[in-house]
Amino acid sequence: MEKRNEPIFEVLQKTAIGINSLGKVINGSLWSFAVYTDKMPGHDHPVTWTGSFRKMLGFSGETEFPNFLISWTSRIHPADRDRVLQALTLHLADYSGGTCFDVEYRFRIHSGDYLWFRSTGATVRERADKPATFIGTLLNIHAQKALELEMEFLLTRFALISFALTEGPWDMKVVYDDPLNPQNEFWWSPQFRYALGFKEEDEFPAVLGSWSDRLHPEDRERTLQAFSRHLTDNTGETPYSIDYRLRLRNGEYRWFHARGTTVRDEQGRPLRVAGTIRDIEHEKPKNLEIQARLNRYCEIINTLAKKQGSDPERTFIGPEMADLVKNIEKYAKVEAPLLITGESGVGKEVVADLIHNFSDRKSAPFLKINCGAIPEALLESELFGYEDGAFTGARRGGKMGFFELADHGTVLLDEIGDLPLALQVKMLRFVQNKDFFRIGGKRLIKVNARIIAATNRKLEVMVANNEFRADLYYRLHVLTIHIPALRQRPGDIVPLSLYFLKKYNEKYHVNKALSPEALRVFTAYNWPGNIRELENFIERLVVTADKDLIDVESMPELMKKSLPAGEEKTDSIVIPPYKEAKEQFEREYLLRAIDSFGSARKVAEKIKVDHSTIVKKAAKLGIKLQQWQKVDN
Repeated sequence: MEKRNEPIFEVLQKTAIGINSLGKVINGSLWSFAVYTDKMPGHDHPVTWTGSFRKMLGFSGETEFPNFLISWTSRIHPADRDRVLQALTLHLADYSGGTCFDVEYRFRIHSGDYLWFRSTGATVRERADKPATFIGTLLNIHAQKALELEMEFLLTRFALISFALTEGPWDMKVVYDDPLNPQNEFWWSPQFRYALGFKEEDEFPAVLGSWSDRLHPEDRERTLQAFSRHLTDNTGETPYSIDYRLRLRNGEYRWFHARGTTVRDEQGRPLRVAGTIRDIEHEKPKNLEIQARLNRYCEIINTLAKKQGSDPERTFIGPEMADLVKNIEKYAKVEAPLLITGESGVGKEVVADLIHNFSDRKSAPFLKINCGAIPEALLESELFGYEDGAFTGARRGGKMGFFELADHGTVLLDEIGDLPLALQVKMLRFVQNKDFFRIGGKRLIKVNARIIAATNRKLEVMVANNEFRADLYYRLHVLTIHIPALRQRPGDIVPLSLYFLKKYNEKYHVNKALSPEALRVFTAYNWPGNIRELENFIERLVVTADKDLIDVESMPELMKKSLPAGEEKTDSIVIPPYKEAKEQFEREYLLRAIDSFGSARKVAEKIKVDHSTIVKKAAKLGIKLQQWQKVDN
């Protein structure tokens, strides 16, 4: 220990008494020590700690926290110690008083935990060039520092996630009476600008016009209208999800998908809107192709439906299916709950897919959950999610349920008739209000999702037997689509059979055909498994049939018996269009001839037509001649 200057020491003793008194008055955590040199004092240097200083650190007296500097320095976090002591040394060495002592660090308190503190201090000097007493303060900033560190972590995580995203986030403060003002203040993320080929804010200013002025002329009006409708709908029920083209910095237009959501006040007025854009230039052709195929499907069904009338017994398509297609197109454009009924295997999920893909939600999630396939104990957590620690074995941090994941999209509740009664009350609330609580949660979660329910059970009978809640049934029963069983629409059996035949011929790279007798058996059979059974059976025949022409001999005995013995009437047989029947006959005729005579040239000789005619016909009918060229020279 350095030799003390006695007069100064007496002054410091008086100063220490004053510091303790001051600490009691201001209820602060003060400390002080005598300064003999401009160097950092040693560990055994005497220090005066106020009672509040010790109390803040969890110590009760001098025995637990001695009056030496080491009591403090030894408890500074190792990662912070050099920085803190260096700051104190620089302060003491600067006689000008220009270097302040103000530092934040972690300190190990009496319990052994490290907390964040802030220390500030000043030096009282005997003369202008000689320090005398250092007086410092201690402030517990752990809660504040934890928030700062959490915020820093969140900002860092947001930046990292943002740069990893394939989407470009954006955000706008809404001016309620003028939401589409080109000068409305926006925040464009770096990813948003980057997607359009920009880097700096001066290239792409933080205003609405930077985006809206780059919309393709053909997309501009509908896009701004969709944005405006979303913002001005105070109910929050109008989603913002749309595809449009934007002009990049290089002048090229590209397709993007945009979606957004809005924070509103208690009256539903928009306060702030945020969203993302995603480059879908390479997806758009695929989406357009899918949409075109769906449109073509409806055109075909509608065209076939128009063929009915003159001969009801030969109707090519059972009127209920024509109505079904119309309802699919109609119901896809509304948001009300939809109930799809029908036997197992009739195609309820296919109809739900069409409803979603024809709707404005087609770019949002479409989640399907089978209420009868998940154990009752797990079903609630799958649907509604749960909070951290909600039950034993709960995932840390909790879990989002299907309804949260499907926000702005569609949820299919398949086999709704199997939903346990205990869950039906919670389901009713969600269907009515679109909100719910997670398991173990206290926060009400609002979700914008379209509900489609499907069942093969008679819910009205279940309601009468108290097996299904009447209020939930009537809430789901706003819109209904019933899909008739296949046996109730025999006119669909032949076209469906031919469709599945083509599908599995392409899948397995074969060219199988169905004989008229086989189609007759198909039409007479009851098909208890409906379309699913028909499709599976066609696939089995394509794989297992030894010949390219699938005839009655390939049928199981049960199906053969479905055709009445001696039945020769034709009025019950579905007659396909003439052109289709002609092509079917020609294909079967050529297949049999080639199989019998071994080559296209031999067939031409036997049936007395040109060889080129055989080749052209085979190409038109999808027959690969190479596999029969055994003796052709």
